[in-house]
Amino acid sequence: MTELGIHLKEAREEKGYSLEELQGVTKIQKRYLQGIEEGDYSMMPGAFYIRAFIKQYAEAVDLNVEELFETYSSDIPTNQDDHIPSQLSRVKTRGSKNTSTAFRFIPTVVMVLFVIGIVALAWVLFQSFMAADSEEPEGSEEVQQEEPLSFDQSDDPADDASEEEPTEEAPEEPAEELDEEEQPEEEPAEETLAIENAGTEGDTTSYQITSAEEPLTVTINSDSTWVGITDQAGNQLVDQMLSGSEELTFDASELNWFRIRVGSAPGTTVSINGEQVDFGAVDIITQNMIFEVQNPS
Repeated sequence: MTELGIHLKEAREEKGYSLEELQGVTKIQKRYLQGIEEGDYSMMPGAFYIRAFIKQYAEAVDLNVEELFETYSSDIPTNQDDHIPSQLSRVKTRGSKNTSTAFRFIPTVVMVLFVIGIVALAWVLFQSFMAADSEEPEGSEEVQQEEPLSFDQSDDPADDASEEEPTEEAPEEPAEELDEEEQPEEEPAEETLAIENAGTEGDTTSYQITSAEEPLTVTINSDSTWVGITDQAGNQLVDQMLSGSEELTFDASELNWFRIRVGSAPGTTVSINGEQVDFGAVDIITQNMIFEVQNPS
């Protein structure tokens, strides 16, 4: 038995897990868990899976994975994919070149927007000028209509009275238009809860919650999983096993930050105030969900 296996076994026993219970939390076969404790990796498929199983084992018993891998590096097989970061650095370099190329077009875009703004301003001024010109003929027509009336007043006063009636009704139309314009528009209803995925890194996904609702209730359903909930200070608020479609309800109204750790994401649903939150990581069994709560001002 290696020093790594002894350390992991002691941590498991401190948590009170048997190998069968740990298998239910991590979804790793019991014989692989036993092989990790005994330092026998012969039955495992390869170095990548061995390191992944050790990582899941350590997380399930709340050990620091990075510190564990550094302390017991001699007991852990080396992964052949350690050179991937150098490739990623080259990708970032190419991305920076593309970014610098994009900045060259910024002055051109600014000039185009400036020209469009000038054209739009000229169009608005032109429309205003045309509207002012269109009002003058209407006034001249009214004068021309009044002149024949002055000649007809001596002949037939009754006709003058009938022609004056439409001029009294004309001002009523703008009043109706003003009434319609003064009617206030209905304001759209504000959203009471918004959950935004802020990004995923490894097995951890961050979310931002904007909520005007009180209280903030977390509901977790699962056929079989272990659930742990901690606050920003690292205090353990929930440490519970769920099985047989059991439901866990947790009140997060007083928290601005909390983390949910799920031992087995498949078959598990997490909801906040009745709205389901999808897991961010793909093909990862054990996952972390970090929530940061923001109240709208």
